[in-house]
Amino acid sequence: MFCRAITATLTAGLASLAVSAAGTAQPPESLSDSVMRHVRIDAPRLALTGLQLIDGSGAPARQDQTILIEDGRILAVGDRGGVTIPDGFDVVALDGRTAMPGIVGLHNHLHHPGVPVSHFAAPHLYLAGGVTTLFSAGSAAPMAELNMAGAVARGLGPGPDMRIAAPYVTGPEGNWVMPRPATPQAARDFVDYWASAGVAGFKLYRHVTPPIAAAIIDQAHTHGLTVTGHLCSLTFSEAAEMGIDRIEHGLISMSDLVEDKPAGECVSTLSSLTEADIDGPAVSAVIDTLVAHDVTLTSTLAIIESHFAHRPQGEPRALEMLSPVERAAYDARQTALAERRDTTRFTPALFDSILAFERRFAEAGGRLVAGPDNGRHIVAGYGDQRNLELLVEAGFSVPETVQIMTHNGAVELGLGEDRGLVQAGYRADLLILNGDLTADPAAIRTLEYVIRDGLAYDPASLAETVRGEVGLR
Repeated sequence: MFCRAITATLTAGLASLAVSAAGTAQPPESLSDSVMRHVRIDAPRLALTGLQLIDGSGAPARQDQTILIEDGRILAVGDRGGVTIPDGFDVVALDGRTAMPGIVGLHNHLHHPGVPVSHFAAPHLYLAGGVTTLFSAGSAAPMAELNMAGAVARGLGPGPDMRIAAPYVTGPEGNWVMPRPATPQAARDFVDYWASAGVAGFKLYRHVTPPIAAAIIDQAHTHGLTVTGHLCSLTFSEAAEMGIDRIEHGLISMSDLVEDKPAGECVSTLSSLTEADIDGPAVSAVIDTLVAHDVTLTSTLAIIESHFAHRPQGEPRALEMLSPVERAAYDARQTALAERRDTTRFTPALFDSILAFERRFAEAGGRLVAGPDNGRHIVAGYGDQRNLELLVEAGFSVPETVQIMTHNGAVELGLGEDRGLVQAGYRADLLILNGDLTADPAAIRTLEYVIRDGLAYDPASLAETVRGEVGLR
């Protein structure tokens, strides 16, 4: 079983933690039964024909496309009449389907509240939802996550290519289970240790103090690693000037507009955001600062939506994945949410401003990426799909949204020449949807195949394996 294989790898020690950034495709014979039970097409040479293609570049969709895949890489892409299918290729006719790159998630946790590492449900569900590469954006059990990523890379279980973050870093008033380096030197030592363990980046959390944040950012950069942040004590502008690489959650975590905000202290932002003019000079100044300092913004609209009573809540297929305890917690939250429907905090106007802020940031030249921040009833994979729908609601075209969720994420992870586009030479990570995504963003829910490294997985099989397991393992 995959979970026992993961447990075994946890004893391997730091020497086994490194995961190859190249992501070289593995032949089916090297993959375990736990993987192959979900694979529907494992032909080494594959021709997909008749597709509508949204290639991840932001360009308009192209019709009647043929995609050739050989040994886990895209060999050729083009019009049906312009691509010759060589002998020895298995041909799969996919008329009426849409192809797009696999999702590259930038805020895709491998834990669930109360479960420090979701070693079984998360990898299955991310792949079932179309996520083929992810960054965990803060770890609750980094050693376990590093070993889990290594186990998937060796073919012991199904899942995306997983890039693991170090533990969250917070301050004296922050979450007690998170590291709180007492001095800048302790912060630098923390970075050195986790960099040597093989993490892909670091995350600052709400109460981190400015000196510690600055030390983490500076030291991470000496290792060629990035730093993101769920900010509160720091304003977006302060973090940008420190050199932070990425900021999570967008407008909802922005404290720049709080009047007389105490320096270095985490305070509520909701009142300032409810009253904010999203098109006004104060917000424009923040956006300009982020763009000038080349700060990427991670959209997490799926989890943000869950706080708003007027918005759709748990979809049935996601609720079916929750354990009985998690489902009961969802029901209790929905009762509480209904009771505060008339709140003056989480208003329809604020949600509209959150959407508009992300659109304005991108229009100003900022790089937008996405991830669901799974928790509550936002489960791995399905939350990523909901993000796509919400970004389209925010005003992005479907091709722009696909670019945000695929190639932008790959570029942010330093993988822009390897994945995130459906082009010749790129890794064969792509999704086949049984519908027209350009006509209906909800077609993202109709995944027929998730192709990772050239192998076509069955999303329904992956999801069924972990039904009722979210919040357990």
